[in-house]
Amino acid sequence: MSARPSGYQQFKDEEQFVSNRQEKAVNVSAGALSKGAGSVDFPIDQIPPNFELAELHREAWNVGTTKLSKRQQRRLQQHSKTASNNNENNMIGKICDCCARQVPNHLLTLGCNNKDYSFLGAGMPLYFEYIKSCILMLLIIFVTSGDYNIITNIAFGKSCEVLKAELKGQNIDEKQFCQLNWVTQSSLANKRNGDQFIDLQQMLNLISMITLILLFQYFRKEQRTFDSEIDSQTQYASDFTILLKNIPTDPNGLQNGDFDEDLKNFLEQYVQTYPKLPEIVDYEQDRKQYQIQQKIPSKDLKRVVSVNLCYNLDEQYQLELQKQSKIAQKQKILSQLYGQGKDPESSEIKNDPQIITIDNDIQTIESKLEDLEKKFIEGRDVKNYFLGQAFVTFQWENDVQQILNEHKLSKFQRLLGKKSKLQYRGVSLIVEEPPEPTDVFWENLHITTKQKILRRLFGYTITAIILAICGGLIYWLSAIQAESAEEQAEAIKKGDLSPNFKVKLIAQVASISIIVINALLAMIIKNVSLFERFSTQTGYNISLASKSSMAQFVNTAVITFAISTWVTKNIYGTGGLVYNQTYVFLSNAFIPAIVSLIDAGTLSKWVFQYLEKKKGNKSLKTQKQLHELYERPIFDISVSYATILKNMYVVAFYASVIPLALIITCFALLFHYWIEKYNIARRRTIKYNYSSQMSIEMIEQLELVLPIYCGTNLWWEYVFLGSISTEAIIGICLGLGNAILPMHEINEAVFPLKSEIDEHLPIQEAEAGFLTDYCRENPATAETARQQYKIRVEKHKQQKINMDKMFGDS
Repeated sequence: MSARPSGYQQFKDEEQFVSNRQEKAVNVSAGALSKGAGSVDFPIDQIPPNFELAELHREAWNVGTTKLSKRQQRRLQQHSKTASNNNENNMIGKICDCCARQVPNHLLTLGCNNKDYSFLGAGMPLYFEYIKSCILMLLIIFVTSGDYNIITNIAFGKSCEVLKAELKGQNIDEKQFCQLNWVTQSSLANKRNGDQFIDLQQMLNLISMITLILLFQYFRKEQRTFDSEIDSQTQYASDFTILLKNIPTDPNGLQNGDFDEDLKNFLEQYVQTYPKLPEIVDYEQDRKQYQIQQKIPSKDLKRVVSVNLCYNLDEQYQLELQKQSKIAQKQKILSQLYGQGKDPESSEIKNDPQIITIDNDIQTIESKLEDLEKKFIEGRDVKNYFLGQAFVTFQWENDVQQILNEHKLSKFQRLLGKKSKLQYRGVSLIVEEPPEPTDVFWENLHITTKQKILRRLFGYTITAIILAICGGLIYWLSAIQAESAEEQAEAIKKGDLSPNFKVKLIAQVASISIIVINALLAMIIKNVSLFERFSTQTGYNISLASKSSMAQFVNTAVITFAISTWVTKNIYGTGGLVYNQTYVFLSNAFIPAIVSLIDAGTLSKWVFQYLEKKKGNKSLKTQKQLHELYERPIFDISVSYATILKNMYVVAFYASVIPLALIITCFALLFHYWIEKYNIARRRTIKYNYSSQMSIEMIEQLELVLPIYCGTNLWWEYVFLGSISTEAIIGICLGLGNAILPMHEINEAVFPLKSEIDEHLPIQEAEAGFLTDYCRENPATAETARQQYKIRVEKHKQQKINMDKMFGDS
């Protein structure tokens, strides 16, 4: 073990560590109106709001860490002595009362290593690694087959012609005549009559396919290694916690009718059967010596720290809605009074009968919320709320691992009827690894499996209807473009060889329209995914990214392809598929990147913040509403993944016929990568810890690139040559096989990784690095837990100073 002093102040802190279960709420308030900032309860609903508190809240949500290296500490001290020190630096280390988050003292930079994002969960650095993997995929396709495709299309392709004088007066089939220009020259249409080139092209495409299959296994191995390395270097609240399900909800037989205390005592007795590691025994001995030295009563560390129960929160949310309705009424009345020139601090405002009545109504609702939260905190008389699920936090990470190894069952094992040996009150408990605290959709935990299935079926139906509408819009644009192509054919017949700029204009309008339609489509699918009521943020993100990427792919590539192939029957003619999709690729490469860089969301927030601050004490916003205004736009990883996947699907669909798309999309992803890093470092709030499960699932989705790529290779060979090669069939089989087989499980079997706990720290020491915990995130216990957390952290800081002085570390 390390030298004694390094851990002692944390042991001392254990005496002050109080979970939401260990200290009952006495005077819990749900955000009392008109209370001052110095009150025990945060003035979440006060009007007018405190702008300094809103600024503190914004800085607390900066993307950064609260732990500094010695070098960073020296730089911070030097900077604090300079004249350029500003309010943001003065806020470092302070805690926002409303969310119990500390202002980070080390912000991420644009050029930071991807592993530096690990404090946000393993899924965050893996997201940036995912983008790099996609870029590598495109480069490999380009090197193995795309470059050959482009070179032979340009150098040896002779299927497309330049408009020349000999064509005057001739009947031109605008759908079959391939006009030579920068778009068609580099496309497969220019060598559609070159059998020997296309045969070799299919062989190279097969080589690309085999290389990508091997590359995916490399991606998976690196992903798992990266995840394991991050997990060993970073500690999260979930490392010390298990999720228990199937807990009896009948209070009969409970000790004092207390759900959480009874479960906690049961688990405390059960975990005593596990032997302690030598490192933990040494740690506890050090702690006892310190207690003797400081003349502190000797007290063993409890191995079960807290039990956080999951409740049906419908009643709580209904009360919150009622309160917000009353607040809206109050804001409307205050607006009228301010419009009459009355001062916010005047007695006329304070004594207005309507204001007093509404304040009384709000206080009544708050009293109900307080009573409900007390009930949730105590864990008694909650039979009608308790869902039979609980997050149990242990003192040692090793105890968590032992319970999971012994009692965790896979979904397949549970389907076969196998039950856990962990018996509580005559019932087999279900033991699972927990999602991160911010990953839980607490308000959705009471939704039954049947309800979720029905909601998701409805969601897929709505998505299909929306896609049909989008298809109609694209068909309408295609019809207009077809008319323009016919006009050009008529012009050529009359001897006019000048290009029809209307066709080009419509192609550009169509490409921009697809981007706009995709943005609207993503917004609608986001609401559909919310309606589906997932239990975790990860589940919601995976659903949203999967549906949105596939829907946008269908809208961007498949619908356009179907219309051009079977309706307008124009593949490479003027205003045809090749022409339009090239403009789509160009638009997708630059327009979203420019929009993201401009970042209208941040700009609009700056404007509204400025306008609100000008109002001063005449601001009608509550403190909570002002905090939401001051927060930076929230980073949405599901939207980002959907954009990347859509681009990969579309480029795979058209890579063989428009190989230039490989280069364009590669640049698009490169822009996306750096713009994302810049936005996260400076202009985003990240609300959730992202697990590696998101990245694992997105790799699964990315594997669909292979069958899409092989299928379109085969199709274009059939369209241009009227035949199908053996290489194309082999590619289809390999692509489908890779997509269907459980490749992640195969990778785990071929490349096993052993995960070990590098440090054995009690949770009191480890929690200093947590962004949050289950008690602070569960709406049923959040307010009390956040108040206690701030008190605990302040005591910890003071005790650390004292211990540093005692052991000469200051």
